[in-house]
Amino acid sequence: MKTLIGTNVATPSRREFLKLSAAAGAAVSLGGLATPALAQRARVFRFGNPQPTDSNYHKAMMMFADEVASLSSNKIKIETFPNSQLGSIKEMLTAVQLGTLSMTNATPAWYSNFVRQMDVFTLPFMISSPDKLRAAFDGEFGSQIESHSEAAGFKILGSWLMGARHMVNNVHPINTPADVAGLKFRVISSQVYLQAFRAMGANPVALDSAEIYLAMQQKVVDGLEYPIPDLINVKLYEVCKYVSLTNHVTDFFVVSMNKGLWDGLGSEEQGILQAAMKKSMDWEWQIQPQTTATAVEKLKTLMTINDIAEADRALFVKATQPVYEQFQASIGKDLLDLAVKELS
Repeated sequence: MKTLIGTNVATPSRREFLKLSAAAGAAVSLGGLATPALAQRARVFRFGNPQPTDSNYHKAMMMFADEVASLSSNKIKIETFPNSQLGSIKEMLTAVQLGTLSMTNATPAWYSNFVRQMDVFTLPFMISSPDKLRAAFDGEFGSQIESHSEAAGFKILGSWLMGARHMVNNVHPINTPADVAGLKFRVISSQVYLQAFRAMGANPVALDSAEIYLAMQQKVVDGLEYPIPDLINVKLYEVCKYVSLTNHVTDFFVVSMNKGLWDGLGSEEQGILQAAMKKSMDWEWQIQPQTTATAVEKLKTLMTINDIAEADRALFVKATQPVYEQFQASIGKDLLDLAVKELS
């Protein structure tokens, strides 16, 4: 398996990559890769990113890669693959879990297909602010999430803020849950998202992010829910009319590495990756809110945007509250209670 993760290997095509991922299986063991001979050579880790190159997430990934090279004196190289070059989000997460891809980033909703406890971040109106979210990572709550992720084969390196997710559609502005009823909404492939939108009366459809533009253009779906900057990054304003600032989820990307691969690294190499990730995080968490504010102003010239009155927001909260009970067992009551305390 050294040819998949090690150094000086040819970059596979997407088809070859997916074949390797499918063939790997749970028996892959990466801990043995950290041999003294390999440690003396430049190591190459492949990082698959679903986001476009003009996004802050891609820029953060490049900052991470550059800092790793700098701190390691080019002994560690991060090869970057943006724009879903290595497959869909689920395919890349599967590959990281199996060890055929070194690193990737995805939202908690996508990780929840592998780590059920990640659903806690996706519960509607759970997170009250980005500041509370980042602070929660540093305490007991963050430690529990990391532990559950590692048990599933993912070593969390850090996170990049996306921001608030809002409802977008081509039928009418949304002000209350009644306006959502009957609409076919694209959502992330997550049971929490599916159940939350069903609770509001919508007909949710799970689609990968790479499929959204065409689905809206061909009217396969009526709408979607998305962060404001990403509407611009993938030019969804070309195929969408209305943005309603529901702020139902504060989202972020979890950056992870194959756990076996991480365990096979020396402490110095681990420290380099952690330091480089922190630098990219500090920059991205600071710049993303600024990017969002700028994006809102731009979208006002391209789409119809409406805010949600506090009384109407309370109706959304009430409509989706039963979803918390639906996922209490799979998330764990203690973790859910801790999340409400730390995030709300």
